[in-house]
Amino acid sequence: MSSRDLEEQVALQGQGSYMYKGQNHYPLPVVDLKGRLEHNSDPDVRTALVQQLREAGKVGSFCVVNHGIEEKLLMEFKQVCRQFFALPLEEKINCSKTPIPGCYRPLGYQGQFHNRTQKSFVIQRREVFEIQGSPSSYNHDLVPWPELLLSFRGCLEAFAKEMQGLTKWMLEALAEGLGLGKDAFLKQIGGDEFHQQVNVCSYPMMEKQPKEIINPSTIAFGAHSDLTIMNLVLEDDVGGAQVYHDDRWFDVKPIPEGVTLFLGDPMECMSNGMYHAMIHRVVAPENNSRFSCVSTVEPIDKERTVIHPVPELVESLGTPAKYVPYNFLGRFMSIAGKRFEPEIMTKRFMVTDAAVLDSLRDFSVRDGVFHIGSRPLGSFTEGF
Repeated sequence: MSSRDLEEQVALQGQGSYMYKGQNHYPLPVVDLKGRLEHNSDPDVRTALVQQLREAGKVGSFCVVNHGIEEKLLMEFKQVCRQFFALPLEEKINCSKTPIPGCYRPLGYQGQFHNRTQKSFVIQRREVFEIQGSPSSYNHDLVPWPELLLSFRGCLEAFAKEMQGLTKWMLEALAEGLGLGKDAFLKQIGGDEFHQQVNVCSYPMMEKQPKEIINPSTIAFGAHSDLTIMNLVLEDDVGGAQVYHDDRWFDVKPIPEGVTLFLGDPMECMSNGMYHAMIHRVVAPENNSRFSCVSTVEPIDKERTVIHPVPELVESLGTPAKYVPYNFLGRFMSIAGKRFEPEIMTKRFMVTDAAVLDSLRDFSVRDGVFHIGSRPLGSFTEGF
């Protein structure tokens, strides 16, 4: 996408439209975060910005541009990640995931065909290199870094740090957008510091399937809504992400200059349904490989964290809580292995109100304008 196309796409927000030029693409909101930059302290700019993010959060997935992460770092990061996945398989296997003291999950590399060779198995087709960005109180030297690509470590750690700052700012802005204190969501997941996991992903072409896989899957990563608080995604221009709406899948048009956010189930619960956890998946590229990087957000103390609608929000809305409280780790462990199943996918929560699928979740596109219920998205002057 050219810079001119990007400017035209962002400019559509002022007209209440988030439509992409390609009609087969889902019209995700694009929010310009110029007001996030430190030198711009105008409170009116921030107010307008959090209102836009509030509306985008109701969709559940949106892209932010001019997010403050230097273009040079992003270009270097993408380049070094491609170099890593192009390394010989033996070198990547030497970086295989390893349990590390102080880390929530093993860190390192996992291949796309890891321990899966049944002829009828439908594979989640991707290679991953994973690190823990925060908390960073572990020995980074214990991560199985590639010896043939020394620049990989520094670039990945620098990127993770930048994403931490953007994540914290987004959590605060999304809370403010609902009329809450900016720490409303952060307090529920443990405060200023949170668990960040950074997954660098490569999705090889279909022709890269091994011969023993008789029925290769066209799905690189299956349909799901996220169990994490939110995921921030950086990708190339190949595409492959899809979102589910009106009983069909829509492509998401990639914006390589932007960062795409997918709000998770906990955000939908904490916002009492004001924000939405969107069902999405990744399809396998046919004629090209695909790169993306996902920065996830989770509580540090998963075992003790209880996710629930923010009481101040429930009170201000004057309606009962639509979601029951749940333990983050308990739900994560009970659903994680099953969340690609359609029955699990459509029953993400125990709800207290069958009307949770109310007008705020009634999304449609009419005359090129994205609507929530009867209201055009982007009409920021109306109350929620």
